[in-house]
Amino acid sequence: MPTHSILKGNKPLFSLLVVVFITHLGSYLVLPVLPILLKVETGLTAAQIGFTLAVISVFMQVGSVVGGVFADRTGRRFIIALGALIRAGGLIGFAYFSTYSLILLTAAVSGLGLGLNAPSTKAFISSLVKDDMRSTAFSLRGIFANIGMAIAGLMVFALFTNNSRLIFITAAVIYLGASMISWFFLPPGCGDENCGEVKWSEYRQALKNIPFLMFVIATIFVWALYVQFALVLPLRAENVLANGKDISIIWTINSITVILVQTLITKNIIRNIHPLTAVGLGTICIGLSLGSLYFANTLFFFVFAGLIFITGEMLIMPTLDTSISQLAAAKFLGMFFGLASVFTGIGEAIGNSLGGRLFEFADGGQSAVPYVTYAAAGIGIFVGMQLLRRWKPLSIIQPPKLTPTAAPNTDSATSHPNPIEEG
Repeated sequence: MPTHSILKGNKPLFSLLVVVFITHLGSYLVLPVLPILLKVETGLTAAQIGFTLAVISVFMQVGSVVGGVFADRTGRRFIIALGALIRAGGLIGFAYFSTYSLILLTAAVSGLGLGLNAPSTKAFISSLVKDDMRSTAFSLRGIFANIGMAIAGLMVFALFTNNSRLIFITAAVIYLGASMISWFFLPPGCGDENCGEVKWSEYRQALKNIPFLMFVIATIFVWALYVQFALVLPLRAENVLANGKDISIIWTINSITVILVQTLITKNIIRNIHPLTAVGLGTICIGLSLGSLYFANTLFFFVFAGLIFITGEMLIMPTLDTSISQLAAAKFLGMFFGLASVFTGIGEAIGNSLGGRLFEFADGGQSAVPYVTYAAAGIGIFVGMQLLRRWKPLSIIQPPKLTPTAAPNTDSATSHPNPIEEG
């Protein structure tokens, strides 16, 4: 189905996609350079930076659980708007706090806001379209997200190189705008579903979905490896480049690559192989990208490593969201996406904490140990995914064209890229 068809007459979906664009713009003003800013301007060690990012991840998961549950009961508009507002407050804290304890507090607030926002947005998208159109809707989410990420990278590269505080303030204002747009332009309630019909006792039944739990537990390892890119690449660039903030342009290049190339990967790879194989191949790409950073000494090489990484991301992200949609019960969408985000955060927290310590242990990234570890981890996760694929209860996970809800001979998502998760 053409893109304009799914948006025609669906103003709530368009408004939600605009919010996705804005929140990614705000987040990716900060994400590419946050480790550098924490190191250079506040004097944190690599281990402290890793722990700070881990705090963001942990509190993001707290927000994900709370937001996912209450979004299904009270309406998703309120939770999305509240999350954006809290995130704005956290970003302001990064702009003005310099002591480690206050930075950790700011990280907690910032992560909480992110957690409230992300799963509620995905659940809202799922509820605003028919089952066989979800792949296309998530594809549009990926397009809007990557446009925001691309513009953010250009803004940091061109405007904010020498003004770090302004980066955080601008991002906070952007999130404040996202909160206002969410409140005034998104519909109340839960899309096509009724809020509040889920009894509290039913959540315990939902948690007995063993295939879902096994799947998201397995993704912990994927996220622990994935998150290394945003930690290690800036720290490595700060060591070898004249101006480490220049690597913000990599996120712009990667986003443009997703917009242009995701269609081909989705059509020719993701829709033709088992989802767990797609995830495994993605982790190999990410591992090779991280491993290659040991040889990086020019901005061009960092861009090259980024392109390998984004190839892995394009394989992983749409596959994970589609698989969770297949495993989730309809009336628990918010909770399932919230729980999936919890395990994402566990993986990110573990990855950030261990990654920061590994980088510091390896003489600030000068030793080959962390890079070899990353490459080996990518291969190891691929092997693990192939073993998990043989587990019969996960047979419900199939490429999009094989899902029971898809219309026969209708490939509504092949002409559009699939979703990309925020950092």
